[in-house]
Amino acid sequence: MKFIVLLLAVFSFSAWAQFKHESEVSLVQTGGNSNVQTNNLKTTNLYDWDRNQVKFGGHYIYGESDESVSARNWDINGKYERAISPHLSLTAGEIIEGNKFNGIKARYNSDIGVKYYFIKSDLKNLFSEVGYRYSIEDRYEPLPNTFDNKARLYNEFNHKISETVQYKFWLEYVPNFTESGDYLINGEASITSILNSIFSLKVAYLGMYDNRPAFAGFKTYDYTTTTALVAKF
Repeated sequence: MKFIVLLLAVFSFSAWAQFKHESEVSLVQTGGNSNVQTNNLKTTNLYDWDRNQVKFGGHYIYGESDESVSARNWDINGKYERAISPHLSLTAGEIIEGNKFNGIKARYNSDIGVKYYFIKSDLKNLFSEVGYRYSIEDRYEPLPNTFDNKARLYNEFNHKISETVQYKFWLEYVPNFTESGDYLINGEASITSILNSIFSLKVAYLGMYDNRPAFAGFKTYDYTTTTALVAKF
C-alpha cells in the first residue's frame, strides 16, 4: 500500500507526464423468485514519460443472493516500468488482493522482473513478463499466514482487428518455490466493441486455478464472466 501511495505522490503532479485512464462497471440484478445482485468495478491508470511508465488501479466485485453475500473479491495494484530498449523493460510492482470465498483476507505480492515485446505495433502487441514474487498471505482463522517465494510468467496478446473491435488474451503461471507443488494459473479472454470516442462495451471471461486452495475442500477453479461498460480517456 505504501508503494502505491508513494508512486501517486511522486508522479501525479508531473506536468510532462502523459495520463491515460480506463474504468469499467457492470451491474446485474434480478428479482422475484431469485434475488441476486452483483457489482463489478475496475479501474486502470497510466502515466508515461520518457522511458518510464507507472500503472496503478484495482477492482472490486461484490455479490448478494437473497440478502446473503455470495461474492467478494478485490485488488489494489501498482507497477513501475523502465524501458531499456524498444522491446525490453525492467519492472517492479505491488499487488494487494483478497477473496473471502477463497479463504484469503489479503495477499501481498511484491514483484520484480523483465518484460519483452515480441510484437509491438499500433494494431498488435505480444509480450511476456518473467520475474520473482515474494508473497505474504493473510488467511482466515484458524490457518496461519504464509510467506512464499514464487516465480511469475505472464503472456499477453492483443489485436485491434478494426476501428471498432479489438480483443485481448492473457495467461499467467505462478509456481511456488517455498511450498513445492503449489501453483496458480490465471487467464482471461476479452473482446471490446468501441461505441464512441469514450465508451466501449466489453465482454470477458476470467479463469483462476489454484491447485492447493487455502482451505481443504475448497474448489480449485473459479471463473468470472463479465459484460461491462468501459470509459476511456
